[in-house]
Amino acid sequence: MNANLELLKELKIKVEKLINLQEQLVLQNQQLQSLNNQLVQKSQRQESHITELEEKMKVIKLAQQLSGSDQNTRDIKLKINEYIREIDKCLGLINR
Repeated sequence: MNANLELLKELKIKVEKLINLQEQLVLQNQQLQSLNNQLVQKSQRQESHITELEEKMKVIKLAQQLSGSDQNTRDIKLKINEYIREIDKCLGLINR
């Protein structure tokens, strides 16, 4: 009977250790899930910021192209005039 009591005590100690370990693992899991959520949110904010910066960069590049040298501006105006003349020709053909 004494041996059974000893086995029962050992079993009780092992069960208590397992319960304690399980509680620690549940807590650790909750902490990791919270950290994961924070990192996902941070990643989304950074992706949004990157997209905004890319859009700003496009606008800046366009502005630099348009505000380039006088020769560049002159070329752009000539090209626009060329397109307008071509559109006028097309409209003239359509109206015939």
